[in-house]
Amino acid sequence: MASGVALSDECLDVYQDLQGSKKKYRYIIYKLNDDFSEIVVDTTKPREEGGVTEAYEEFCSKLFEAAENRQGRYGVFDIHYNVDTRELDKVVFFTWVADTLPIKQKMLYASSAKALRGKMTGVHTEIQCNDASDLKLESVIAKCRQKSYE
Repeated sequence: MASGVALSDECLDVYQDLQGSKKKYRYIIYKLNDDFSEIVVDTTKPREEGGVTEAYEEFCSKLFEAAENRQGRYGVFDIHYNVDTRELDKVVFFTWVADTLPIKQKMLYASSAKALRGKMTGVHTEIQCNDASDLKLESVIAKCRQKSYE
């Protein structure tokens, strides 16, 4: 909490429902509350609602919408992909800080990311995103595959 931004208890509780044995969610999006004092859950996507590609498109559209409103976000997404003949599910942590954000928000999101990410066990990889090109599903899966072979 080097930035002075607290982490709501709900953040980790919901994450456990995505990552743990329950696997209740496909993704979770987090945001800073209105006075930038706490990281809170913004939205979740139940796992049983649609496939990975559709859920990922929805996830990205919510990040783009936040950028249009000059806001950042954090997200975790349970990506499903194949390596050779194996099917894998890996949790990816995203920091979404669009170039259009005010400087104060950019600094707060950057400095608070470790407070959130540091409490999450089982994250396979992290991706810092500033524009749509950073969010391409093929690139995210490629990064997960690369990490699987390391």
